[in-house]
Amino acid sequence: MASSGAPRRLEPSSPHGVYVWRGGRWAAAGKGELDGDGLYFIYFSNSECGACRVFDEVWYPFVEMVSGRSAARFLVVLCGWFTRDCSSEDAKSLFKEFDVHVSPTVVVMKRSNGRVEKLLKYEGLTSALTLAFAYANVLAGAREAQPG
Repeated sequence: MASSGAPRRLEPSSPHGVYVWRGGRWAAAGKGELDGDGLYFIYFSNSECGACRVFDEVWYPFVEMVSGRSAARFLVVLCGWFTRDCSSEDAKSLFKEFDVHVSPTVVVMKRSNGRVEKLLKYEGLTSALTLAFAYANVLAGAREAQPG
């Protein structure tokens, strides 16, 4: 927690839902956060996922480090256990829309002119270096990402 009481990271006990990094904290949001053009990093997490707690140690510092220097939007989609245990319709819908069956999963998406121009999906534990590579790859408009 930041000194202001704003959440700097979500906990497994956080309510299921969609969260966006805004103003140095995680704020509850909806799936509409993904409607505009731009670059998105979307972390699909499950509160009952041990590997997600390990990945949290990569994800949250990465977001804090990159967000101040990037126009990318960072989101967390949190359920209990995929769509089987999810009290948020928006979160459940996004798990289905992005076909997420492994956790943690990070989706990197670039939207332009109202359509998805590029979509990269990283399933399982992912390094900060891989996330940085994905960021550079999408910005450069490269054809294919190669996870590291």
